[in-house]
Amino acid sequence: MEFNHKMAIHRVILILYIFIYSIMYAENCSCCIVEEYFNDSILSHHITMLDINLASTQPILYRYNLNTSSCQGDISINVEYKIIAPEIEINTFETIMTGSISLESYLNYFTNNEIRSTIMPNASGNKKLERLIAYISQTGRLPNGKYLFYFTLKSDLESYSSTKLIEIQAPLILELISPGGSITELSGSYTHSVTPLFNWYSDYCLQCEFGIRVSEYNPDYHESLEAALSNGSLLPLDQSVQFHSLGWNTNSYQYPSVGHFDLITGKYYVWQIRRSYDTTLGKYHDYSSINVFELRPTNKSQLDYSDPYISLIESIIGEEQFYLWFSPGGELERFKTSGDIIWVNNEEMHIDGLHSILSEIKQDKIMIEEIRIK
Repeated sequence: MEFNHKMAIHRVILILYIFIYSIMYAENCSCCIVEEYFNDSILSHHITMLDINLASTQPILYRYNLNTSSCQGDISINVEYKIIAPEIEINTFETIMTGSISLESYLNYFTNNEIRSTIMPNASGNKKLERLIAYISQTGRLPNGKYLFYFTLKSDLESYSSTKLIEIQAPLILELISPGGSITELSGSYTHSVTPLFNWYSDYCLQCEFGIRVSEYNPDYHESLEAALSNGSLLPLDQSVQFHSLGWNTNSYQYPSVGHFDLITGKYYVWQIRRSYDTTLGKYHDYSSINVFELRPTNKSQLDYSDPYISLIESIIGEEQFYLWFSPGGELERFKTSGDIIWVNNEEMHIDGLHSILSEIKQDKIMIEEIRIK
């Protein structure tokens, strides 16, 4: 067992040495190609990437440097694209394109835009390619999966190959959760919070940027939710911007309490989410459906006062702040106290001490400067 263990270690070291040596060789060789750039952040590959007539309109997907000082005779570069796409039952690599790159004016490097001729494999009788063509016809893009890019530099005496494997996972689902719903659900679509928490669902997309747009909806003025959404926005505040940026890979957003137009009780509002990511056709924007909701006033009959300390908390923090937190849709909706200990200014106090705090507030002996939820 000890002998085998040592052999395993030597084998790993040897493999690692070969890998490091191959990298060094690729960087210093005199008849080879070396990857300089590969845009693996592109999340969707459209069928146009296989059309050489549209090459000049495609973003740069890759760039390889050429070292040809010792190449003998005529030089050529061949490319081959392969795909594995389990969602359409392509579970082994299948060639989807072969092509060649012209070196007439590009002796130092080449990109995907230098492909001058391509050949598509014959799909007749090939069930995998038939499924692929059907998918492309319906969507206009290549399916999610793994893509293998295979490059070969050939001269009279030698050849050199380089491969690149990337995984494409373009998001497919974008659904709004709350608040609101469709126009047919308007009677039951409401919130009591003037700073509602917007929630939506998107399949995992680390490289997707999200944005939100909120507008007022007036049934007497707007013909549709789309018209309301396009007729000025409350968020973003800047009317030259279509969507308020929320950053990357997020699925919730709290309407800001300051710095934007306030939401007004009794009015209707619409909102939509935009998801953006890079494709081989450039930046792509994906839009959710539009939700509409009513901002309804809160009254005490809607609050649960079964906890004897709830009304006491209301008296201490004030009615406005209390409704903001404890009303339906607020951060502390359905909150109830438990136990008999509270913390005030990081000091432990019996919960009955709330009565003492309220008494001192009424006597102007103390003043609340700040309240935090923990």
